[in-house]
Amino acid sequence: MPARRKPESKQQAAEAIRPDLYLNVLPSALIAVDPSLQVTYLNPAAEILFALSMAQAEGRQLPSLPGFDEELCSLCQRVFQSGEAVSLLEQTLRLPFDHRVVTMHLTPVADTGQVLIAIEKSDGLNRLTASQWKQEAMRAAGVMAAMLAHEVKNPLSGIRGAAQLLRDEGSAEHRQLTELICLETDRIRDLLDQVEIFADGAPTVRLPINIHEVLQYVIQVAAAGFARHVTFKERYDPSLPMVSGRRELLVQLFLNLVKNAAEAMTGQPDATITLTTSYRSGFSIQGDQRMALPIIVTVGDNGPGIPDAIRARLFEPFVSSKEAGRGLGLAIVAKIAADLGALVELDKEYDGGTKFIVWLACGE
Repeated sequence: MPARRKPESKQQAAEAIRPDLYLNVLPSALIAVDPSLQVTYLNPAAEILFALSMAQAEGRQLPSLPGFDEELCSLCQRVFQSGEAVSLLEQTLRLPFDHRVVTMHLTPVADTGQVLIAIEKSDGLNRLTASQWKQEAMRAAGVMAAMLAHEVKNPLSGIRGAAQLLRDEGSAEHRQLTELICLETDRIRDLLDQVEIFADGAPTVRLPINIHEVLQYVIQVAAAGFARHVTFKERYDPSLPMVSGRRELLVQLFLNLVKNAAEAMTGQPDATITLTTSYRSGFSIQGDQRMALPIIVTVGDNGPGIPDAIRARLFEPFVSSKEAGRGLGLAIVAKIAADLGALVELDKEYDGGTKFIVWLACGE
């Protein structure tokens, strides 16, 4: 790597890194810092983002800017040391009166010995691209898993049948053992049934569905069983149109989200699950054809939240934060959403527990 030319002065460094003709008109917020993490330049977009003028920001330390925590500053120092650019996708920038999800690029500028930080508003494109890639990977893995599940079920049925015969003809001691074999084969069969949902079947026929009727049914089922300890809050927009989907699939999707939340709050005296619906125009995803997803349903709880270690893999099969969890509930949610042409994601900015956002299309 060629040696970097050390700027003769801070003024020369600032001038070297800010050709006003083009940097000042870029929509991305740009910040330049020197090796001591002192700010040498802000473009107008950065001035607006941080509510600071160039005169106010110049000479300040990077950690004094809103949103630049110790981790980001350490990363910037590593960029100085390595001389290699770094990008951060879906980074939450915590501003005084607003939290924004952004993409950040930290690039060393060899001629000036500085690092240029570009901050772009995340419009969901990176998130959706990653989501679509994961869906394709899950679909391929699902086909193989379903094939294996089908093949395993055949000998499993034979094992259970033989165990039943031994149970009927054996002694009391043997009956206990054969009953255990039957129970365990039934448990394996139930697990295989869950795995088979990931098979790539025929396209799902969608119908207009009243989402509020689905949610009220889900609450009724949950409150009578696994969520007896939970208080439910409903905040619905009564003017919403029908959604595009299948009732049984939507019930399964939201039951899994509610069950996941309820189990995370086991033993919690103030356990609360809040369901909301709203309408937001302008959001769409690009698949075989662009589809608008203006109807939003959120399922939020006040539980312990999702550990950072598994957030990125939350919707993958067999990933769970529960000690005895199988890790299929949220994977099934993601599969159902994909089959319905919908989108489900974790609200990364929610810090009161856990909140999932489901984006749905309108029914005709």
